[in-house]
Amino acid sequence: MIFFLFGEDSFRSSQKASEIVQKFLVSDPAGSGLSVFEYEEKNQKKGLVDIFGAPSLLAPKRLIVVRNLIGSGPEEEKEGVLEYLEKNKKDIQEDKDVVVVFWEKGQPRKNGKIYKLLNEIAKWQNFERLKGTRLDRWIEKRMKEIDPSSAIDKDALGKLVLFAGEDMERLDKEIHKLVNYASGRSIGSKDIELLVKADLDINIFNTVDALANNDKKKALKLVQEHLMKGDDPFYLLSMFIYQFRNILKVADLKDRYSGNDYAIAKASGLHPFVVKKSLAQTRFFSLEKLKRTYGRLSELDRDIKTGKIDIRLALDKFIVEL
Repeated sequence: MIFFLFGEDSFRSSQKASEIVQKFLVSDPAGSGLSVFEYEEKNQKKGLVDIFGAPSLLAPKRLIVVRNLIGSGPEEEKEGVLEYLEKNKKDIQEDKDVVVVFWEKGQPRKNGKIYKLLNEIAKWQNFERLKGTRLDRWIEKRMKEIDPSSAIDKDALGKLVLFAGEDMERLDKEIHKLVNYASGRSIGSKDIELLVKADLDINIFNTVDALANNDKKKALKLVQEHLMKGDDPFYLLSMFIYQFRNILKVADLKDRYSGNDYAIAKASGLHPFVVKKSLAQTRFFSLEKLKRTYGRLSELDRDIKTGKIDIRLALDKFIVEL
């Protein structure tokens, strides 16, 4: 049997590979039938083809885990594996005593010969990045796996995604921390604010809120705090562009969906928490002003890239002239 695991979400695909290994070790605690090849390691020995064809005298059942062959394996090794698979694919597919797991970090090139062959002969799974409600469901499921009594309210769930982003490895660490801290009670927004360090993304809402309330002094102060902490001014500008684009998108959909944040989230592809915050901000900006503001940000972005204005001056100019 052959498994092929890959995709942009390397955290979940790696988890799946680990689950297969752990299940195998239940029946073979000593791991005498387990062979692992990691081609990202410089000292990885070659000879994968030899392992395929060499039955183990110590273990009747075998598990062969092949990591990053496509992305990092030597060409001669890849050619040998490809040739072996093409000649023996039927035998490997039907052999119930040998399981081969090919795991690739990220998304391999789809036009590669091994990729094409594995998609044809293996049980493959593409782990795409989770977004929106799919990501929410994964977080809730992960919490239950750690502690069946754990729970999280909707606002806290949205804030967790906004604070930690869509980095699954970081999310998993934050989930463990929150579940252990809450110890069975429902996790709320205050827990997120206490335990999870926010990325720059969440703080952009505060700056836009200040602009919406025409408090330019506060908005300038918040921007300066970001810069003094060492935040990248180019990233800060990109977050302004990102959030005003979100507000514009939400404002355009608000009447069509009667202000229903979950319906707007589904139509826009934005996270429900982002939609909720953006909906609140649409009250302070007319559609025309939003279009002018977004257009002005695009102009400043172009002027910065062509060297007409300094990035820090551009940020101050945007706030003062809004």
